[in-house]
Amino acid sequence: MREELRKEQKLTTRFRKLRDRYKNERQSLFEKVSPDVEIRDSQKNTLDGLKKRRDFLKRQAKNQEGPLFKILTSEQLSQLSLMELRYHLYELEFKQQTTSLSKEDEDILIEEIQKVEERITLLEKQNEAIVADYLGNIPETKEKLEHEIQDLEKQISKEESEKREASERIQNLYVRIKPLKESEDEAHQDFVKHLQRVEDLKIEIESKQEEVEALKGKIGQLKKMLAETEYKQTYGKIEEKIQNLIKKRDAGDSLTPEEQEFLMGYGYVPF
Repeated sequence: MREELRKEQKLTTRFRKLRDRYKNERQSLFEKVSPDVEIRDSQKNTLDGLKKRRDFLKRQAKNQEGPLFKILTSEQLSQLSLMELRYHLYELEFKQQTTSLSKEDEDILIEEIQKVEERITLLEKQNEAIVADYLGNIPETKEKLEHEIQDLEKQISKEESEKREASERIQNLYVRIKPLKESEDEAHQDFVKHLQRVEDLKIEIESKQEEVEALKGKIGQLKKMLAETEYKQTYGKIEEKIQNLIKKRDAGDSLTPEEQEFLMGYGYVPF
C-alpha cells in the first residue's frame, strides 16, 4: 500500500503540473487576445459613430434646401460666441419641437443640443467672448456634404478592415485555446482522481498501521507468556535435579565432579 501511495503521489504531482502548464499556456493566449478584443470593441464604437454621421449626411445631401439642422464640429463650436451659441441652440430646439424626425435624426439632434449646451455652460463659467464668422463656416452645400461623406466612407472601410483582421486573430487564438482548455480539464480530472486515491490510501495505511501496532502488542504479550512458561519449565527441571542429587548425597552415594559442581553452582554443599 505504501508503494502504491508513492506511485499515486507521483501521478498526482505529474497531472497537477500538466494541468498548470495547460492553464498557463491558455492564459498566455488570452493575454495575446485581449489587445485585439479591445481594438475590435473600440473600432465597433468608432464605426457606429462614423456610420451614424455618414447616414445623416447622406440624408442631408438629398435635401435640396439644405440640412434639416446644423451639425457643428468641435472646432466650429469653439469659434462661436455665447450669443451665437444660444441662437444655434434655439434653432436646434425649435427644429426638435416643430419637425418630425426619424429616430436616427432625433438622436443626432439631441446629441448636438447637448454639445451646444455644454459649450454654453463652459463659456458662461469662463465668461469668454468668442467672435467668429458663424454663418460662413456651416457645411451646408451638397458638395461639402458629399466630400465629407467620401472621407467617412474611406475611414469606415479602414476601420472595418482593421476590425475584421482583429476578429480573425481573435478567432485563430480561440481555436488554439479550446483544445488547451479541454486538455487542462482532463488533466485536472486525473489530478483530482489520483489525489483522492492518495487520501484514501493514507487513511487505509493509517488503519493498517493501527492493526500492525495492535498485533505487535499481542506478539509481545505472547512472547512474554512463552518466556515465562519456558522459565517455569526450565526452573522446574533444575529444581527436580537438585532434589535428586541431594537425596543421592544424603543416602551416602558419591557424586560425580559434574554433579558436585552443579550443586555448588546453586548454593548447595555437595558432600
